[in-house]
Amino acid sequence: MEKCPVCKEPKKGKYWCSACKAVFVCPNPNCEAKITSRGIETCPLCGLLFLDYIDKRKMYRICPKCKKRQGLSEIQCKHCKYFFQCPTCGHRVPSTSMLTCPRCATNLRR
Repeated sequence: MEKCPVCKEPKKGKYWCSACKAVFVCPNPNCEAKITSRGIETCPLCGLLFLDYIDKRKMYRICPKCKKRQGLSEIQCKHCKYFFQCPTCGHRVPSTSMLTCPRCATNLRR
């Protein structure tokens, strides 16, 4: 069995260490990004909150506009109506101040 590089305990899975909860690979099946920095709380690519997934198996992310917890599969925030992805083409919306999608020019203000 392979040992955890952080706590040196035997680790069980390829995603995180069960002893110290250090994440090695993002557990989101659509992302699976390698996590190189230790002590990070969210995935740098998809925004998955690691502690919520490890403890409760819930896939959440934080809305950059209102800072509330949202489901990872939702394209729009339930509280402030911020679009995480374009509803037409699925392109990632990089800024909270964008009015249209940079790829297809869909209106993001609803």
